[in-house]
Formats: sequence, structure tokens, C-alpha cells
Amino acid sequence: MMYFIPFILVLIMYFIYKRNTAGLLFHKNAALKINYRFQDHPGQYSGDLKNRYGTLVFTALRKNQDLRAIVIRKVKIYHSGVSVNLNQSAIIAFVENRNQGLDISVRFRITSDQQVVDLKDCKVMLSGVLNLKDGTRLPFKFSIPIQNVYQYQEELDIQNFDIPIFH
Repeated sequence: MMYFIPFILVLIMYFIYKRNTAGLLFHKNAALKINYRFQDHPGQYSGDLKNRYGTLVFTALRKNQDLRAIVIRKVKIYHSGVSVNLNQSAIIAFVENRNQGLDISVRFRITSDQQVVDLKDCKVMLSGVLNLKDGTRLPFKFSIPIQNVYQYQEELDIQNFDIPIFH
């Protein structure tokens, strides 16, 4: 009994250490930015006019040239009016000689009755693995805030383009 309490304390400290280093491994190998976008009109994705959906858009940069892909297995948004059901893994692949990963999106459902749901600065918990070139898989689990509303580059170009309006 006397050895049981120190053993439990060491075990708890080990799990805290593993949890903190998993996020550090990710940030050592890659940088990730998350934006969100709502559907343009109800039923756009499903055809059901009662359901409202949106997408989280993940943009990744590679810091380590040995990183081949980021595999996201679990996504949870810390917002009571939104739910994510990730049926399969989401993979951000990196092309040879490019540090920018391919943008991916993960769909979420708006479960709140509120007309406007703001997800800016909401936290998203991610877990998965980093796949390296030598076959090594580094597990990660960490939380990251959602940056802003996602806009396509063409939309940004149009907004920045000063077109005179004639009446």
C-alpha cells in the first residue's frame, strides 16, 4: 500500500508529460491554421432544408522536410451549437519540394437554433498522426483556435480590386 501512492503519482506525471509533448512534436514539424465557412443556403450539401452545415478548412505548412502527411483522426469543436462527425481520417498531403500542404475541409453540422453562430476563436481539439518519410508515425493531440471566416483567394482578389460603380 505504501508503494501504491507514489506509483500512481508517477503514472499521472507520465501521462501529463506525454500529453504536453504530443502537441510540441506537431508544432516542431508543421504549422496549422483553421478557418471556417458556412453553407451559402440551407440544404446546400444535403438537400434537407432544415439542416445547416459548414466546413472547417485546414491549411498546413511543413517545417520538417521529412514530413509526408498529417493524418487527422478526430476533430472536436468546443462549441455547444456545432457537432463534427468525422467518419474517416482527413489527410493533409505534402508534395515534394513544397512546404504548403493541400488544403482540406471537414464538414460540421450546426445543431444550435440560433440564426448566427460565430466560431471565431473557438478551440478545436485535433488528434492523429504525422507520417514521416522513413515510415515513422508521430501521434499528436492538441487544441488550436479557429482563425477566421475562410474566403477563396478569388474572393479576396475581387474585394481588393477597386472597381468604380456607375449609377
